[in-house]
Amino acid sequence: MILFLVVLIALFGALVRTVFGFGEALVTMPLLALISFDLNTSVALIGALGLIVALPGVIRYRVHINVAIVRRLVIGSILGVPVGIFLIKYVDKTIIMRILSVFLMVYGSYCLIRIYRQKTNKPRFQSLFFDYVAGVISGVMGSAYNSHGVPIVVYGTLKKWPVMELRGILQAHFLCIGILVVASQAIAGFWSMEVFELLAIVTPLLFLVIPFGNWLTDHIDNALMIKYVYGLLIVFGMMLFIKS
Repeated sequence: MILFLVVLIALFGALVRTVFGFGEALVTMPLLALISFDLNTSVALIGALGLIVALPGVIRYRVHINVAIVRRLVIGSILGVPVGIFLIKYVDKTIIMRILSVFLMVYGSYCLIRIYRQKTNKPRFQSLFFDYVAGVISGVMGSAYNSHGVPIVVYGTLKKWPVMELRGILQAHFLCIGILVVASQAIAGFWSMEVFELLAIVTPLLFLVIPFGNWLTDHIDNALMIKYVYGLLIVFGMMLFIKS
C-alpha cells in the first residue's frame, strides 16, 4: 500500500511540474511525510524525477530559453548548492521554512490582489547581478529541499518575464542545476537501492503523465496561468508552514 501511494504521489508531482513548470517538491514532500516515508529517500526520489521531467520541458520550450539568463542563474546555483546541503544536514530547518512559507503566502496574495484590482507592478531587479543572487537562493533551496524552482518563479514574476520565457528558463535551469543537485544528494548519502527501484517503477509511467500535462497546459490561457502560479505560491506557502 505504501509503495502504491509513493508512486501515486510522485506521478502527481510530475504532473504539477509539467503543467505549471515548478512545484513538484512542494506538493510531494509534504504528502510523502504524511505517509511517514523516509525523508532522505523522498529527497533523492523527487530530485531525480525533477531532473527527468525537465528534459522534455527543455525540448518543448527551447525557443523561449534565454541562454544568458540561464547561465547566470546556474552559476549562482552552483555556489548555493553546498550551502543547502549544509543546512539540511546540520541546521534546524523550521525557522527557515516558516520564513519562506510566510513570504510565499504574502507575495502570492499581494500579486493576486493587484491583478484583480487591475494594477500592474513595474519590472524589478533589472540589474544582471540579481540573476546570480536568485541562482544562489535557488541552489540552496534545491539541494536542501528540492525547491529550486520557487525562487526562480518569484524572481521571474518580479522581473515580468513573459509566461513562455519563464517556462523555458525554468526548465533549462532545472535541467542544468538538477544534475548538480542529484549528484550532491548522492554524495551526501541520500541515495539507496530503494530509490533505484522506485525510479524503475515511476519513470515508464511518465510517458503517460507528461503528454497529459502538456495537453492541459495547451488549454490554459497565459493570463489565467499567471493567476494559477500566484495561487500555487499561496498554497505551497501554506503547505510549507504546516509541514515545518
